[in-house]
Amino acid sequence: MDKTNEKCIHDGHRKRLINTINKAGLDGLSDIQVVESLLFFVFPRGDVNPLAHRLLDRFGNFHTILDASVEDLMAVKGMGLTSAQKLHSLMGYYDYYLQEKLSTDGITTIGEFFDFLEVFTRHKNDEGLYIFGVNVMGKIMDSRCLATGSCNWVSIEMGDVALYVSTSKLPAVFLVHNHPQGFCHPSEQDTESFDRLRWLFKFSGCKLIDLIIVGKDGMYSMDKSACLRVFSQECLRELLQ
Repeated sequence: MDKTNEKCIHDGHRKRLINTINKAGLDGLSDIQVVESLLFFVFPRGDVNPLAHRLLDRFGNFHTILDASVEDLMAVKGMGLTSAQKLHSLMGYYDYYLQEKLSTDGITTIGEFFDFLEVFTRHKNDEGLYIFGVNVMGKIMDSRCLATGSCNWVSIEMGDVALYVSTSKLPAVFLVHNHPQGFCHPSEQDTESFDRLRWLFKFSGCKLIDLIIVGKDGMYSMDKSACLRVFSQECLRELLQ
């Protein structure tokens, strides 16, 4: 088969798969087809089906592929530095979408806010500190990542918090800190950091409503010293008894 005919076959396959997704969504596709369609955004041309198979063989499922580091992706035949960086960056667009939607639509109830936090922070691989601004109408309308770190530690830069407070002119904020692969209950460092932050906000003219910690097992309120929401399997088992 010459290259012209091969190109036509691949182009036709891509169009058919994209049309299927637009008409029926991803639910009716196989795992290979889902990964293959994702790779269309990374590789504008060519047959990516063999690469989709290799990625699934290496990582096991779709979400692990998206969570993989650039270095781990490059270990798969056919993934160079640029293509690995492109694939790795796709989850960043999802975070941007959530934050942009928040700034446009806002959140008016605490339940909606907890739902948002569960989606936004629960499955992140890196520890981080996020600030969410609350306007005079009680609507959460703005968010920013203040710091990121390893899975065991995050640096809280007090200057970044002060800058956000002074530039946003919002009357109140929530702070959110996630514990990837860990529990939502605070560490000694979390408690010390919360005490420092409460002292800072006391003189800032902006109210710190709460520091919420999100772990694999649930959400914890530093202000109330209580668990706000439980994700653990043990909780589900109790409900079934």
